[in-house]
Amino acid sequence: MQYQASTDPSQADRSSQDLAADAIHEAKELLAAEIALAKRDLRRTAAALSRSAIAFGVAGVAALAGIDALMVSLAVGQRRNHPARGAAVGLGLLALAAGAALVGRSALPRSPLPIAARVASDIEDVARRVVG
Repeated sequence: MQYQASTDPSQADRSSQDLAADAIHEAKELLAAEIALAKRDLRRTAAALSRSAIAFGVAGVAALAGIDALMVSLAVGQRRNHPARGAAVGLGLLALAAGAALVGRSALPRSPLPIAARVASDIEDVARRVVG
């Protein structure tokens, strides 16, 4: 965003004190807008992270249950003729764990929050307006 000097004759008559007051007022408005935008970004990120954490939790529990079921089917299978049922349950739970892990991974935010870069850019713009 480039700032162009105004060629309005009424601007030439304004005192530097008025111009500084206007710049400070604009900076306050810009800061308030940035804070509101940062809050919105943080809320969205927190919601995405909570969905992701829940999915990863489900994946962990399902993976542990699947491993347990496979171990039990292996132990029981040596004594009985039908170990396939327990193995099928274990593999199904592991598949559920993999699916939940994929859902959790897809729910993670794609990129870090660009708030700091945006605020730094806005501060540079305000500084250019005030100084030059």
